[in-house]
Amino acid sequence: MNMKVYIRSLDEIALADVQTVGRKAAALGELLAAGFPVPRGFVVTTAALNEALAASGIDPENPPETIPVLPLPEKVLQALAGVVHEIGDTPLAVRSSAVDEDLAGMSYAGQYESFLGVRGQDELAAAIRKCWTSAFAARVSAYRQARGLGRAVRMAVLIQQLVPADAAGVAFSADPVNGGRDQTLVSAVRGLGERLVSGQASPDEWVVRDGDAVHRTGSEEAITSEEARAVAGLARRAEAYFGSPQDIEWALVGGRLWLLQARPITSLPQAGPPQIPVPVVVPSGFWQRDPYSPRPWLPLRRSWLLPVVNATQNHLFAYVLAGTAENREIGGWMYSTLTPLSNPVMMQNRLQQIVDAVKKGEPWQSVDRWYREWQPSVAERLARLRAADLGRLDDEELLEHLQAVRALSEETLSIHFQTGGAVAFILGELGVVCRDLLGQDARYVLRLVTGLPGKTTEPALRLAGLAKMAAERPAIRHLLQDINDHTHQRLAAIDSEFADTLAAYQREFGDRIMGREMDEPTMAERPTFVLGLIKDQIRQGFEPGAQVEALAQARLAAEVSARGVLAGHPVANRDRFEQVLASAQKAYPVRDDTVFYHQVAAGLLRYAVLEIARRLVISGRLAKPEDVFFLELTEVRTALHEGVDQQPLVTRRQGEGAWIQAHPGPGAYGQTPQSPPTGNMDAWLNTLSPEARHVMDVGLWGWQVWAEEAGPGKKDETSLGGVAASPGRYTGPARVITGENEFAKLQPGDVLVCPETTPQWSVLFPSVGALVTDTGGLLSHPAIIAREFGIPAVLATKTATGTLRDGQIVTVDGDTGLVEIVI
Repeated sequence: MNMKVYIRSLDEIALADVQTVGRKAAALGELLAAGFPVPRGFVVTTAALNEALAASGIDPENPPETIPVLPLPEKVLQALAGVVHEIGDTPLAVRSSAVDEDLAGMSYAGQYESFLGVRGQDELAAAIRKCWTSAFAARVSAYRQARGLGRAVRMAVLIQQLVPADAAGVAFSADPVNGGRDQTLVSAVRGLGERLVSGQASPDEWVVRDGDAVHRTGSEEAITSEEARAVAGLARRAEAYFGSPQDIEWALVGGRLWLLQARPITSLPQAGPPQIPVPVVVPSGFWQRDPYSPRPWLPLRRSWLLPVVNATQNHLFAYVLAGTAENREIGGWMYSTLTPLSNPVMMQNRLQQIVDAVKKGEPWQSVDRWYREWQPSVAERLARLRAADLGRLDDEELLEHLQAVRALSEETLSIHFQTGGAVAFILGELGVVCRDLLGQDARYVLRLVTGLPGKTTEPALRLAGLAKMAAERPAIRHLLQDINDHTHQRLAAIDSEFADTLAAYQREFGDRIMGREMDEPTMAERPTFVLGLIKDQIRQGFEPGAQVEALAQARLAAEVSARGVLAGHPVANRDRFEQVLASAQKAYPVRDDTVFYHQVAAGLLRYAVLEIARRLVISGRLAKPEDVFFLELTEVRTALHEGVDQQPLVTRRQGEGAWIQAHPGPGAYGQTPQSPPTGNMDAWLNTLSPEARHVMDVGLWGWQVWAEEAGPGKKDETSLGGVAASPGRYTGPARVITGENEFAKLQPGDVLVCPETTPQWSVLFPSVGALVTDTGGLLSHPAIIAREFGIPAVLATKTATGTLRDGQIVTVDGDTGLVEIVI
C-alpha cells in the first residue's frame, strides 16, 4: 500500500499539492522549502477523509447536514502508525487544513478545530476525527453557503511538533482595517498562541513602521521591541514571497522565531485616502466619550441629527433633578456632558417646576397623547411617505419629499425624548410603591411590566410566525437550504401565499435602519438576510406563542404575589398599587415604540438620500452612491438643486474620516466634576412638602437603576462581570458582533456579544442563546429585549467585545451578572 496516499511529509509538499493537503499545509510546505522557520510535520491527506466518508456510506460530494464521528479506516491507521513511531512521544499540534481555507475572501478563521499537546496514537486519532467533524459543523455550513460554495468538503489534517512557546501571537503585514501597507501590526501573549486565539488573554499590540516598533496597548510584556521588529520582518518576508499581504501566526521559544501559519489577509480593503487631520477643539468642562457611538458619526447623520438631539434630549430629564445634557463632536468622535445643578437654590427651583408639572398630570398626559394623537398621526404620515415612488419624482418633488421625511424623523425623535422622561417617572412611581409596600427591588418591578405588546418585540415575533409558516411547508424549507441573492425572487413561483406574507412583513417592518448610522442597509434592502433569519429560527425551534404566554404568566404571577402581600394592607395602599401598576403597564412600551417609528422615518430618509445620490452619480457629481453619507444634508440638497460637484468635498471628508479612525479620542476630556456642596441639604430636605419629597424619591429610584450601568468589567483571565439584566443561565459559543454588517456571522444558539443593541436587533433574539454587552443597564434596550425573549443577559461588562473571541464557549449567568470562559 502506498502510504503517501494518506500521509505526506511537510517537507515534500508545495502549493501545487493544495488539493490533497489543504491550503494551510501547502503554504507551510512551500515556505519550509523556501527556508522559512517552519516546524516539520506531516499531513493526513484529503484522501483519508474521503475514505472515511465512503466507509460510512456518505457521499463526499453531497454529505448530510450532520455526520457522525467518523472512525479512521484501517489503511489510514496503518499509515498513521508509521508517523507515531517516527515522532515518538512528542507533544503535537493537530490542525485542520481545508482545501478552500485561507483563500482570498475565505479565511475560515475560527471555523475549524485545532488541538494542542496531543500525544500517542490514540489521542492523535481522536484529534483527527474531531478535525474532520468540525468540517461539517453548522457554522461552517453557513459560512460556505454565505459564499456560494457547495456542500462538498475537502479537508486534510496538519500534524506538527508543538512549539513550547515563550511568547506567541499573530501579525499582519498590512493594516486589515484601513488597508494601509506602511505598517505591520503584531499581537503577542506570553506562552502558547492559544491564549490569544481563545480570548484567555488580552495581547500586547505593537505597530512596526520604518523599523520603529511602538507598543500601543497591553500589559502582557510578552516580547521586546526588538522581537516585535523580528516578527514584523517575518510577516514582511512572507508577504514578499507570496506577493500579497499576509496574516501570520508565530511563536518564539528560546530566542528562536517560528512561523506556524501564513495566509492572505482576506477582504483587505483598498488603501484608504491620505489622512487629513481635523482640529481637536476641546470645550471647557467634563466630556465623556459617548458609549453608544462606537464609531464616528458620518457627516450626513451628524448634520441633521445632532442639532435635534441637543434641542430635545433634555426632555428625558424633565422630572428629575438633573442639569443640562449636551453632545458635541471632538476630534471627530462624539462626546457628551451633563452640567449638574450647582447649588440648593437651583435645585429647589427645579424641584418646584417638577412638582407643578406632576400636579398637572404632565407625565400621564404625554403617554395618553402618544396613544391618542402622536402614534396615529405618525403612522399615517409614514404610510403616505412610504408609498411615494421616488424614481418618478422630479428633482424638486424629491427635495420636498426629503424635507418631509426629515421633519417627521426629527419630530419622532422629539416625541421619543418627551415620552421617555414621562415613562421614566411613571415607572419610578411603581418602583417606589413596590419598594415601600412590598420590599421589592427593580427586577421585581420589571417583571410586572415585561411581556406587554409593543414594537420592541413585534417585528421578531412576527418573523418567528413566518418561520413557523415556512417550517410547515416542505417546498419553502427546501428552498431555504441554499439561500442566495436570487432565492427571494423564486418565492412567488414556489409558494405565493408565503411570498405575500413575507412581503407584507417587509412593508410593515423592513424600512427601519438597523443600527444608529444611515449607511447600513435596511431589512427591506437585505432580503437574503431576512430569509437567513427565518432559516435560523426553524433550526432553533423558537415558538413565539409559547414565549408570549410564558411572559404573560410570569407577569401575572408577580401581580398575584403582590396582591397577596397587600391583602392585609389598608385599602388606600392596595388602590395605590393598582393605580401605579396600571399606569406603568400602559406607559412601559411607549419608549421603544417611539424608537420604532423614528427608525422607520430614518430609513425613509436613507432611501430619499440614496435616490438623490443615484441622480448625482449619473450626472457625474458623485463617484459612488455611498459617497453621499460623507456630505451634510444641506450639501446633498445643494448638489441636486444647484448642480454642485461634491466629489472633491467627499474626498476631503474621507481623508478626514481616515484620520479620525486612526486617532480615537480619550475616554474623557477635562476633570471629573465634583459633587455640588450639600451645605444644609439635610435640613433643606426636611423642609420639603410631601409632594416634593415624593418627586425626589421617584427620581432617586430611577437614578439608582440607571447607575447600575457602571459594570465591574473584567474580573480575571476567565471571567467578566456586569449588570445582571435578564435572568437565566446559558452555555454556548460566543459570537462577537460589532455592527449590523456582521449579522450573518450569528448562528442559532450563539451567545451574542456586542457593544450594545438597538431595538431593531430584536429580530436576532429568537436565534440567540444569551446576550453579553459592553454597555447598558436594567432599563436599556438590550435588557428589555432580552427579558422579552427570556434569554439570559449580562450587560455593561465594559470589555466583552475586546475580551471574548468567536467560538469560545462561555457561560452567561443573568442572575449573578457573571460571564465565564469555559473553553
